[in-house]
Amino acid sequence: MSSGAERPGPPTRAATPLISPMRVVAAVCVVAPFVAMLWIPSYNTENPRLLGFPFFYWYQLLWVVITAALMIVAVFAVKFDRTARRGADRSGGTGGTGGSTGASGGTAGTPSGEESR
Repeated sequence: MSSGAERPGPPTRAATPLISPMRVVAAVCVVAPFVAMLWIPSYNTENPRLLGFPFFYWYQLLWVVITAALMIVAVFAVKFDRTARRGADRSGGTGGTGGSTGASGGTAGTPSGEESR
């Protein structure tokens, strides 16, 4: 029977922080519409009117457009962060495993966790 010391451990990750500035940007973009819509006293009024619509209605409709833009920013921030982390993992000396422990999106048998094309 072999001892546990002979088995290789999980790959070590590079010293990338769990919370990065891009993840904070994405979180703010996701949370801002919720806060804006749940803070009802901030828009519970009729004036100013826009094209005859009370402020209460056009403010909420404006947030639909703002939310769409913020979600696009959040998606790109997360994609940028993932790309930066993959680059850090590959150059961080993890032994060519890409810092992955299973769900890398690649296929088994591809070197360095690269995705098949």
